[in-house]
Amino acid sequence: MPLHLVPRSLLYLEKVAEFGSIQAASKELGISASAIHRQITSLEDTIGELLFERTPKGMVITPQGQLLLDLALSWRLESARTWTTIQENRGIEHGRVKVAAMDGMVNGLVPAVLFGVTQRLPQVQIEIDILSPDNAVKGVLLGEYDFAMVANAPPDKNLIFHWKEDFPLGCIAAPTHPVAAKNQIYLEEFISYPVVFQSKYISIRKHLEARHGWIFEKAKRAIVANSPQLIKVLAASGDFIALTSALDADTEIKEGKLCFIPVGDENALQQTISVISNAHYLQTELNTTVLTIAVQEIQSLTENIPSRRMPS
Repeated sequence: MPLHLVPRSLLYLEKVAEFGSIQAASKELGISASAIHRQITSLEDTIGELLFERTPKGMVITPQGQLLLDLALSWRLESARTWTTIQENRGIEHGRVKVAAMDGMVNGLVPAVLFGVTQRLPQVQIEIDILSPDNAVKGVLLGEYDFAMVANAPPDKNLIFHWKEDFPLGCIAAPTHPVAAKNQIYLEEFISYPVVFQSKYISIRKHLEARHGWIFEKAKRAIVANSPQLIKVLAASGDFIALTSALDADTEIKEGKLCFIPVGDENALQQTISVISNAHYLQTELNTTVLTIAVQEIQSLTENIPSRRMPS
């Protein structure tokens, strides 16, 4: 778990730049807007330059402000390297590792990884945060997490991909649902039933909108949810069906609560699951060992789950 030695003023600067307003940064940080305003103003007075342009659409970082943002990132990465050195001196018997994962993994990948690590390294503390894929990737890049398990992580020279696999999207349904007996289903038929769609905050939704946006307009009875767990609960009820990967619903499929029906459309989507870390970190023996265990557990869990696209 990286140390965070970035000065408070730079942390506030980062959040105001990210959200475009002091009020939004205040809500995100749980710090009063007046306190954030004082820190930003103090920085501007000290430097003698404006760090933000105040526009009707919000606060826009200036070139001078961007220099401080770059300093904040450098400071964050250096603090992470300092923590790495401390961890290295402790060895692998003790220490902490901070991990990010997605909500859809809490019934499958996450428990498998946590169990595997704690069984083999009982003195190591694992701290895990459940985030959206975008925030998990961002957290790794900012040095907030030692590694992350995410869906559809974009190619980035600042990331190392320790494991990566494609899983086709399919329809999940209760065993009693009419589509459960099918060998495959086409999207046109899929939306003729009551369906649950992912909200715009979930990566699957973004990819579906890019390639199959028409299904959201033509669906006759639909619910939109931002929780993969709720989506699976609604599908298991027998009233709704949903689109996801077999990996996301693996636990429920093995328990007999859900069935997975491949999508037959030629351009059906795949979900790419990855284990990523920051390419600029000097990995400790502890981090390397935990990553190795995590990948082994994921490979063991997914070896019988169909990967890549199923033939029509």
